[in-house]
Amino acid sequence: MRRIALLIAALLLLALGGGLVLHSLSVRTALQGQLDQRNREAAAALAQVLSQQQGDLAAMQLLAASQFDLGHYHRLVLAREDGRHLIALEQPPRAGRAPAWFVAALPLIAEPGRALVGDGGRDIGTLRAEAQTAWAHDALWEAATHTVGLLSLLALAAAIACALVLRLWQRPLLATVAQAQALEQGRFIEADEPALPELRDLTRSMNATVRRLRMVFTTQATQLAVLQQQAQFDLVTGLPQRPQFLGRLDDQLAGPGGPGGALILVRVLRLESLNQRLGHDNTDRLLGAIASLLLTYVERVPGTFAGRLNGSDFALCLPVPGVADETAESLFNALAAAPALHAGSAEVAVGGVDGLIGITSGAALAAADAALAHAESGRGCAVEQLGDSAADPAGAHAWHEQIASALAHDRVRLAAFQVKDRHGGLIHLECPLRVQLRDDGPFEAASRWLALARRTRLMPQVDLAALALALEAIAADQQPRAVHLWLPSLAEPGFASAVHARLSNAARAAALLSIEWGEGARPADWLAVADTLAVWRRLGVRIGVEHAGATPEDLPRLQEVGIDYVKVDARHLRGVASDEAVRAYAQGLVSLIHGMGLTALAEGIADAGDLALLWELGFDGATGPALA
Repeated sequence: MRRIALLIAALLLLALGGGLVLHSLSVRTALQGQLDQRNREAAAALAQVLSQQQGDLAAMQLLAASQFDLGHYHRLVLAREDGRHLIALEQPPRAGRAPAWFVAALPLIAEPGRALVGDGGRDIGTLRAEAQTAWAHDALWEAATHTVGLLSLLALAAAIACALVLRLWQRPLLATVAQAQALEQGRFIEADEPALPELRDLTRSMNATVRRLRMVFTTQATQLAVLQQQAQFDLVTGLPQRPQFLGRLDDQLAGPGGPGGALILVRVLRLESLNQRLGHDNTDRLLGAIASLLLTYVERVPGTFAGRLNGSDFALCLPVPGVADETAESLFNALAAAPALHAGSAEVAVGGVDGLIGITSGAALAAADAALAHAESGRGCAVEQLGDSAADPAGAHAWHEQIASALAHDRVRLAAFQVKDRHGGLIHLECPLRVQLRDDGPFEAASRWLALARRTRLMPQVDLAALALALEAIAADQQPRAVHLWLPSLAEPGFASAVHARLSNAARAAALLSIEWGEGARPADWLAVADTLAVWRRLGVRIGVEHAGATPEDLPRLQEVGIDYVKVDARHLRGVASDEAVRAYAQGLVSLIHGMGLTALAEGIADAGDLALLWELGFDGATGPALA
């Protein structure tokens, strides 16, 4: 574009300069013709007057001097045939308004006017007259300056028109460049086809390439989702298998002081005899009916999840305490009335435990299993309480006050967990925020206060505090760090601009910072903040997806937003060294991530055997106890 602009400028200057020169030369030629004519007319008129003096030389000299004194002539000469001058008058060229350099550059050379002077019967001599040229140079200068002014206006108008045209051309060109750069970065975006034929053909070809690549990754992600189903979900019921359910239950119950929850178990009694009596197909349909009822709760209540623990046992985890009795009772009644179970004369027992706060998944499962045993020996449904699950009306307000006070008084700090590559090199420090809820208390992990911070709309302040601490720590030791931000915080007024201001003011630290969001966010939410993320990436910030692996089909769409790495959740990789299905899923997942040009990281790996196999599968980095 710069070359085109310079070429247009050079052509404009050449055309306008050439036009000025040609116009000036044309005017000079016309003025020289006028000078020639004036010289001839002046010589003829003065010769006629001198001829009337009948050869009186004194009278002729007096008359010639009087005409010469009027100032119109540069030279008057009356010469005889032998060359002797009878009259010779000359004065220097008169100065005009035209500059000397202009007069020297465009001299006006006119032929002197000649006429014979006689006394009636004989010729006295030849009169030669040369007029002053100052007036002609002034006229030429005035014409040149007027032309320069008009041509300058014309050049300005042409330059503006060319600039507008170049800008119109530049927009599709920049769009094509942006598409090419996005493709180089592994982001597959389609651009509008421009009107320019060359760019239109190029954009059309690139759009076709983008569509083909997107189809390749979409197909690969779909195949990976099938592997995930095989590795993590029960083929008969479609529910998560025992390891995946318990892993998520561990996450739900991790850390004391959270909101708590409830666990409900469903057992099909005498499954072996049912299988023999009904056959495999009918028994599978019966188990599928139980799973469908559990999935009804999962779909209707956010945070609820279900799983199949073994052949006859199913589990349902509720995200809040205090509703286990009602849920277990309604579930038992629904199962008893289900056509598939009624037709097969199947019996079920439902047991549950409420008030799960600060215990392990194993303890929760044991308590629920004990309640299930009571249900089997009783009326078929039993729920036990582990703790006080009564709602505290002032609880949310108290949590809000504690978290807000901790933020206001800087009672926050970052933990640091190393994310390393296979050679032990540091990729970055994963830095979750710790909050001191009481002045003399410990710094609590997010599992204790995060849900309440979200509920009380304190997450923007929490995220900004984590970001500020990370930038300060990077500036102090120059070690790369990663912090987690909550995606809905970007919807809060002023949050995105506050983050941008902090990143801009700490540009060197920002180049070593990574910002992560959970894969659970909807792709539409990521696409809505794509422009904001692009601005942060231009400042050097790396963007990552954490806790990934649950929805591999979303990764190609998230990759279009502009991310740099993917952290796969430990529950999708647990047992990869011993389970062929999990291994196939992990291998397909890392292949998809690398195919999109992203870095694959494994998080929370506890088993050294799993870690060794993950290195073999091609994971670029990992975190967790196994690294020690």
